[in-house]
Amino acid sequence: MRKQTSGDSKKSGIPEAEAAKLKNCFGQGRELYLAGCRGSLMVKPLNHFYSVTAYSYGMIVLNSPVRYSKDNLPSSHGMVYLPDAVQCQFGGDSPTGTFSELFSSFPTDLINLKGIEFHQDFRESIKAFYSHRVKASIGTLLSMLPEMAEYYALMTGRRSRVFPLDVVNANNPRMLTWEFQIGDGTSLPTREVVERSFPGFEITERFGKYIVSVPATKASEIDALIYSDVRGRLYFVENPFYPILLPEICIHFLLNHIYSCIMRYRPDEWGNVILNEVSSDTSLLTRHYFSNYERKILLLVLRNLSKYMPIVELGDTK
Repeated sequence: MRKQTSGDSKKSGIPEAEAAKLKNCFGQGRELYLAGCRGSLMVKPLNHFYSVTAYSYGMIVLNSPVRYSKDNLPSSHGMVYLPDAVQCQFGGDSPTGTFSELFSSFPTDLINLKGIEFHQDFRESIKAFYSHRVKASIGTLLSMLPEMAEYYALMTGRRSRVFPLDVVNANNPRMLTWEFQIGDGTSLPTREVVERSFPGFEITERFGKYIVSVPATKASEIDALIYSDVRGRLYFVENPFYPILLPEICIHFLLNHIYSCIMRYRPDEWGNVILNEVSSDTSLLTRHYFSNYERKILLLVLRNLSKYMPIVELGDTK
């Protein structure tokens, strides 16, 4: 049923044999995830990277408008690790593979909050992906995650790229209009970024926040990067890769790939990081990321595989 809503309307989902393959991918993804949760940080990144890779196969086949079989997917990772700079590279003429297929599997993005629901159009972002080669560091990627915002600022001394976002019904009797309220009253993204993310929409400032008025009928024209945390709260992300809009699951794919490459190819340096022999800030930031990743990744996977929007209720410590 999931595939029937994302692929060619002339086809009726995927056959049972293909569904069985995806079920095995999900089973492997879960077992690797559990092994990563139980394992020490010395080997955790490798388990989590191959876990998110296994889950990605299913997300690609079930969401991509052009993919109907795992066997037709390119066998490479779809991005490149740059060891000298400790960065990842993707897009442009980089080899296609799991990451590029995962990114391309979301031509639209569903935003859902308190009864307000709309889709963003990511087609131009996908076109930009294949015409722009991009490099990304661990720090840049961590600064884009809602759960890392305060910790990132504390550990690095730099502000994160994440700002609280609330979407409310505006008082407009002529049409259904939503107000996108960006900021927490004390810190704001640059106005240039907001204008680029909401092209052609009215932008004002009120109570230390940017207020963007968006008619509901034009919500798909928004070019903003919007993530949600484990509780379902929305955040506006100051996008360093514009015009490419990376779904949050892609950020975690990239981070786990970089961390797993450091672990595999530089075990001595990785050991120094997790044993707090390089920088206590780096060690704490790394541990904090994996703690939050293990708490959130299954929610993200389910959000990207179904119509459900699972969240962690306030007071739930599991």
